[in-house]
Amino acid sequence: MKKILLFSLALITLNSCETTPIEGCTDPNAINYNYNADINNNSCDFNSDIIFYLDQNAGIFLYNAGVQELTFYIDGVNIGSQYNDNGFFSSEIDPACNDPYFTTGSVFWSNISYHTLSWEVEDELGNILFNSSSTLAGNECLAVQLTAKKLKDFMGNN
Repeated sequence: MKKILLFSLALITLNSCETTPIEGCTDPNAINYNYNADINNNSCDFNSDIIFYLDQNAGIFLYNAGVQELTFYIDGVNIGSQYNDNGFFSSEIDPACNDPYFTTGSVFWSNISYHTLSWEVEDELGNILFNSSSTLAGNECLAVQLTAKKLKDFMGNN
């Protein structure tokens, strides 16, 4: 009888230790990731950066074309400009996000871990020199290189 009583008390104790599941964002790439969450409640928020830069041939091409300013847009929002100061800054390798010589924009979204955005670059007269779309993953820094070939092909087709 004593064993049955101890067994019953043990079962009651074990049952009272059950935890209530915690709802929250379970994606570790989200800015509001909750490591205590057991159940994803679709509350995740994400951010990523996209940096635009020119390769050397694009810088030369734009300089020779007399372009003085490049303005970058993400989903129709102006994120900044680059200027022809006796030539545009260029790089042959992907710069780090937020490199002050290039234009970086931050993108915020919710629920799913990726986001597709549209972007474009215009000159100082409002001529669209290039546009495209890109898909970002949470916590990503996407480097977009504009080349002379891309610019020439786009401008030749538009």
